[in-house]
Amino acid sequence: MSRWRDVRDKLFILLVILMSAIALLPLLHMIITIAINGIQTIARAGIRFFTDIPPPPISRDIGGIAPSLVGSFITTLTSLPITIALALSAAILSTEFPSNPLSRLTDILSRSFASIPTIVVSMFVYALVVVPMNRFSALAGAVALSLISLPYAYTSFSSALRSVPQTYREASYSIGMNRWQTVIKVFIPIARKAIVVSILITFARAMGETATLLFTVGRYRVGVNIDIRAPTDTIPLLIFDFITTPFKVYHEIAWGAALVLLFIYIAIFITVKTIVKEVKL
Repeated sequence: MSRWRDVRDKLFILLVILMSAIALLPLLHMIITIAINGIQTIARAGIRFFTDIPPPPISRDIGGIAPSLVGSFITTLTSLPITIALALSAAILSTEFPSNPLSRLTDILSRSFASIPTIVVSMFVYALVVVPMNRFSALAGAVALSLISLPYAYTSFSSALRSVPQTYREASYSIGMNRWQTVIKVFIPIARKAIVVSILITFARAMGETATLLFTVGRYRVGVNIDIRAPTDTIPLLIFDFITTPFKVYHEIAWGAALVLLFIYIAIFITVKTIVKEVKL
């Protein structure tokens, strides 16, 4: 009986390992395919891949993704302060006043907003920002990314603040701090690493958005714009547009851009793992 139990346990472990390997195979295949094709493109283009603009479709020169690379960072970094300010304010409201009707409404709206299709958000921001400005812009893209990122950031910030033991609140009250001093000087500093992790993951999510930016940024690829009021481009949009064309050079650029985006995600993942490890220690 004991031997049969050992055999059954080993078979179960083997089955779990096998199923895990099957689940990971598509991911590994995707990473390897992007790496092989992307490295070939970047090796052929050299440093110009990061400093040049995309070439004409019939060109033999690969060119670069500078407008999309710069535009991705400008749009995403512009959206972060908006997202952080709104999400953190809402999280503080919901954790400090959980029974308040406004807190409950904020919680319901934030969670419901996560189910709205991203392309609908893009159309909404087009009507709200692009039409009044009479132009596409990085600012419009940032507003769209902020709306998409809000539900996740709000949920993460709320969880981070709720994870702080209530004994810290009692201790802060005992030394004369009021509610807001407790939040600002005690709760947020204690939860800062969890908040930073949430911000990094929100940044990564925003960097990979495509449909959200279809009607907002303008797909400007003939130069690098650093003005948030001007049209720009992003790496996901470039990949989406170029991979659907019949031109080989654009396919090569799309593979290279996908590898760059993958490296950005890996860098963020390593940073998050490092912070989480420090929290555990």
